[in-house]
Amino acid sequence: MEILKTEKLTKYYGKTKGILDLNLEIEKGEIFGFIGPNGAGKSTTIRLLMQLIFPSSGSFTLFGQQLKVENPRIRQRIGYLPSEINFYHELTGKQLLELSAKLYELATVEIEQWAELLELDLTKTVKSYSLGNRKKLAIIQSLLHEPELLILDEPTSGLDPLIQSRFFELLKEKNAQGMTIFLSTHVLSEVEKLCHRVGIIREGRLINLSSVAELPGRAERIVEVRYEEDGDLREKYSFAQIDPAVRYTDGIHSFHVQSHLHEALAAIAQHPISDIIIKQPSLEELFMKYYGRGEDPK
Repeated sequence: MEILKTEKLTKYYGKTKGILDLNLEIEKGEIFGFIGPNGAGKSTTIRLLMQLIFPSSGSFTLFGQQLKVENPRIRQRIGYLPSEINFYHELTGKQLLELSAKLYELATVEIEQWAELLELDLTKTVKSYSLGNRKKLAIIQSLLHEPELLILDEPTSGLDPLIQSRFFELLKEKNAQGMTIFLSTHVLSEVEKLCHRVGIIREGRLINLSSVAELPGRAERIVEVRYEEDGDLREKYSFAQIDPAVRYTDGIHSFHVQSHLHEALAAIAQHPISDIIIKQPSLEELFMKYYGRGEDPK
């Protein structure tokens, strides 16, 4: 069953393009990652889905209903976590969540349990909360009414690693219960941990749609090495055989390894090492490599 479908969805702000001919289909029970650089059209897409704005052309359906004007009943079936959090500053966390529950006409909600899980003190006022605590409050608010579709826009910014891990487990639990999740993020590792499929948007156009396993560059790693021997060793030890584009900056040799990591590490470790870091390329680095100049990622 399709929860969400867009057909040639297009939005212009005057002469400025927001998104163009966006075609998406998201199935019930799916965790869908939506990624792209700043200004790519992610926020425009989310605002359209939330009925905060409406398309210039094209169409979209939610829960099988085509939306041409605002439909509050449809919106009640959606949980929304925006990237920027704004609440009534004078209310306590508990008061704000209780108000939200009343607006949804909920008799009972799991406010205390979620607050304990996310380590949020509900007795404090919103204005006293840090960015991370406001984000925790927004997470709980988005889940209060057990939505069928949860839309998350950069959900982990401001959260410490422990709370991020708990949040991911909570999302997995809700998804296992049937909740569909639409996740917009800059963080590739979040997509890998959570998502079934991923769509990549650039300059308002969908340029790649695939399973996470098929995401270009997913298996690549950057190996940063500081050798015990000082200086640029690229020519001396023919490091170009490991990576033709190996870089040397401030005492560190950076190798970009696309496959057979064990073979590359064996070659790199033929010389005494004082320090080594292995990391996944950032989403920005992958965009520069695969999408920065409009190249075909395949």
